[in-house]
Amino acid sequence: MNLSSKLDRLRGQATPHNTESRGSRLGLRIPRTASGGPVAALPRAAALADTLGADDLGDGLLLRHREFLLPPDGFGNKDLCLLPEVCSLSDSDPDWVYIDTETTGLSGGSGNLAFMVGAARYTGSCRLEVRQYVLASFAAEPRMLREVFNWVGPDAVLVSYNGKCFDVPLLATRLKIHRIEGSPGRLRHLDLMYGVRRAYRAHWPDCRLQTAEKQLLDMHRRDDLPGSEAPAAWQAWLRWAAASQLARVMVHNYQDVVSLALLHRRLPPVYAGNGLPGVNHAAIGAAWRQAGQYERARQVWESAGDLLDDNGSLQLAGLYRQLGDWSLAEAIWLRLHARGNISAALALSKFYEHRKRDFRKAIRFAACCERAEREPRFARLQDKMGRNLQLPLLM
Repeated sequence: MNLSSKLDRLRGQATPHNTESRGSRLGLRIPRTASGGPVAALPRAAALADTLGADDLGDGLLLRHREFLLPPDGFGNKDLCLLPEVCSLSDSDPDWVYIDTETTGLSGGSGNLAFMVGAARYTGSCRLEVRQYVLASFAAEPRMLREVFNWVGPDAVLVSYNGKCFDVPLLATRLKIHRIEGSPGRLRHLDLMYGVRRAYRAHWPDCRLQTAEKQLLDMHRRDDLPGSEAPAAWQAWLRWAAASQLARVMVHNYQDVVSLALLHRRLPPVYAGNGLPGVNHAAIGAAWRQAGQYERARQVWESAGDLLDDNGSLQLAGLYRQLGDWSLAEAIWLRLHARGNISAALALSKFYEHRKRDFRKAIRFAACCERAEREPRFARLQDKMGRNLQLPLLM
């Protein structure tokens, strides 16, 4: 390899032979000059903007505006707060901003950056403004970060899918590297992945975004470019000015952002306590209880009826106990005990010992408990009764 070839390689350029072979393997259409050679690898932002239908903002940054009309469903902006993670929002009209990134790698680390950021917010009750920022060169990254977060603003509530673990930390790292003030980590944030997992993890094979689209939105993507191929698509643009795959990345990113808005509207009815099938009511109620929303937790568990598993039933009984509804709690414990639930037996033993002061019943239910719980309870109950008892056989 001569010196000229080495310099071309260092600049990210490729020889005609390498361009053709590597580009063909990726299924890319490599632009050619009039003489038949490949175009230079230096980004041509104007040409890329034309291919993507975007505006060239200068400095190697592109922006594509689109609008998406959501189907009218009688849903208000405040109704989107009816989830445990954001139920405490005091805003009468929260500024939801849906955000998703396409990155140069699929793992963390300071060397990973977002070459495309999709963001959307409501401009009406059923109208989304979708913005997609695209880097045509590495040098445009600082400007893109400023543009994105100036548009997002300091009062927005970010909505993402796995953004707490990936998108937001990545963007925060890049802001810090470029010494740009502000951090997305300071914004309020709703990560829909946690709400989906909580409700459906026990019933679905996985909780990826596209699985949620199929299950909840009846949306099936066609000819979608997997997110894992996005880094190669951007590298193909940088090296060979090949934009065909990058256009597919933009379609993928647009769909991700729109899906976030659609999923956000679909989850509150699931969390409202409507007794829907195929939902983990125990986990949903527990989330409401953890958020201090006891009546919502009670509604979820009660509305589930026979769909509520033993774990959820125990939690409902615990809530009744906390609210002083001892007869309702006792009824649940007795029903679970009849099915052989050991936790219910322990709860009944404690209930009859401390609440009813019926030590004989307390001992009878203690006999069904685990050995570690059973033996000390027998000893204490014997002492309370003031006489020796014939204890059941300890296993």
